[in-house]
Amino acid sequence: MRASRFRPREPERTATSYGDSVFRSQALLAGAVGLVVCITVALSPRNFDDSPPFFLGLTIVAWSTIAAAVIPWLRFPIPWQAVIPLLDITAIVVLRLAAPESGFEILLIFPVIWLATSLGPVGGLLGPLYAAALLWGQVSLAHIGIGLAQNTPAASPIAAASLTVALAFVSGVVGLTSRRVASQRVLLRRQTSMLEKALHRARIQEATVREAFDAVEFAVIGLDLDGSTTTANRATRSLLAQLGLPEDTPWSRFPLYRADKVTPVPAHELPHLRTLAGETVDHETYVIGHRTGTRFTISVSARLLHDETEGADRVVLVLRDVSAEFRAIADRDDLVTSMSHELRTPLSSVLGYVDLALEVDDLPDEARAMLDIALANTQRLNSLVTDLLAARSTSPENSIRVVVEDCDISMLVAESIDAQRIIASERLIPITLEADQHPVHAPADAFRLRQVVDNLLSNAIKYNRVGGRITVSVHDVVRPSGSENVEIRVTDTGRGMTMEEQQGLFERFYRAESVRGSTTHGTGLGLSISREIVVLHGGTIEVASQPDHGTEVLVSLPKGRPPAPRRPAVPTQEARAHGS
Repeated sequence: MRASRFRPREPERTATSYGDSVFRSQALLAGAVGLVVCITVALSPRNFDDSPPFFLGLTIVAWSTIAAAVIPWLRFPIPWQAVIPLLDITAIVVLRLAAPESGFEILLIFPVIWLATSLGPVGGLLGPLYAAALLWGQVSLAHIGIGLAQNTPAASPIAAASLTVALAFVSGVVGLTSRRVASQRVLLRRQTSMLEKALHRARIQEATVREAFDAVEFAVIGLDLDGSTTTANRATRSLLAQLGLPEDTPWSRFPLYRADKVTPVPAHELPHLRTLAGETVDHETYVIGHRTGTRFTISVSARLLHDETEGADRVVLVLRDVSAEFRAIADRDDLVTSMSHELRTPLSSVLGYVDLALEVDDLPDEARAMLDIALANTQRLNSLVTDLLAARSTSPENSIRVVVEDCDISMLVAESIDAQRIIASERLIPITLEADQHPVHAPADAFRLRQVVDNLLSNAIKYNRVGGRITVSVHDVVRPSGSENVEIRVTDTGRGMTMEEQQGLFERFYRAESVRGSTTHGTGLGLSISREIVVLHGGTIEVASQPDHGTEVLVSLPKGRPPAPRRPAVPTQEARAHGS
């Protein structure tokens, strides 16, 4: 531990750097000595030929300088470095002896500082003590009459004392400063090491994020507040390549069109500018690519990132290619249209022939009853095909219409249950009807409302467990507001649904994830059409369900005359592509 006090805390100690340090210190002192000698000779000409101390001092300085230049100091312990400044102190004191008026003693500061900075506290004491010993030695020799006269500056005790105190003070200040600098150097070295480690970790994280960005299949673009691109992943570069655009194409130069594929997006409506203005840009559909080249339908989302002061920092755009989804929706709609038209032609023929058969006069009663059932079911099937066609169309002529008149709701529900009992019995599912003792009436379209009840019972049977049960209730209900409603409640003991599945329950063509791969088939239109019919009646339809605890569907219809029929909003192709 004591030895460490003699060792300077240098970041590196190589042969070149350490040797150069010793030589530079000595060269500085030698230059100062040479300058003082030149000034002394020029301003106070005198004959130094018979002054051996003068030449002895210069000789010591010269040989010390040569030694500092040629000796490999790295091979010796650092305390050996003290030899050079001690020789310099000796040379300066000897020169002061030869020329007391020249002020050579001021040069003692250089070797004293050297010792204090190189050897720490030991060097800080060694330099002033050694210089004081030589100075007071001169004073003592002068007082006993040896060497120089008592009235010279070099022999003055006051001068020796003042110089000793000054050297001690300088050595102390330099020593403290040197230690403080060494401590700061150690601290800076540690901070540098920490910063280097942090920088290394940041580079690793940056590389990880970059690899993650490049791994995703959708384009990610980072923009600063001026709209200049700061980051772009591999998918972005691939998208630009497919569009025939350079990789450095700025976002503002992307060929972006609205969903109609014709109208270019104005500059002030670009997603990142809207985000900076405070708007929400989430899953918005655009078409990218020039009209005469490759084009893609993309879904764009934008997010505003903030800095540590919560100020706007940059905008991140996410571009997802949804061309395949839109093509699938278009193909599905075309298929539904084609199927609907293909089915309506033979159905119309069947209806015509059944009507002709019923006009035969001598038709047996049993055959007439069978033909009546066939006619009713064919008419219902024709209406369902019409609804299927309306489900993919937003035109008014294909919309569902209701003709409201007084209707016995309890009888309608009972007829629907009787029609579904055979299918339910195949799965050992009993259907229980709970209704008021008196008939329940409400203004409704009997045909359309029967379609709603049929859909609800069909779902309760299909998605129920074997041996489960279904309960259907029909009641008159008086609301706290005084309004009268008819409630139709269908409850089953089936598989139930999660909250996520319930969110898309009334979307057209929607089928829950849990039943898509099952043997239970469906079009995903029943509840969508049912809701539309109920809304046209001025009512509401609600679903409550839990996984493995069954499902309850509640249809509420007003007892009074419903408002003017208003068709519910039909999800656009864009919304259906995103499942909203």
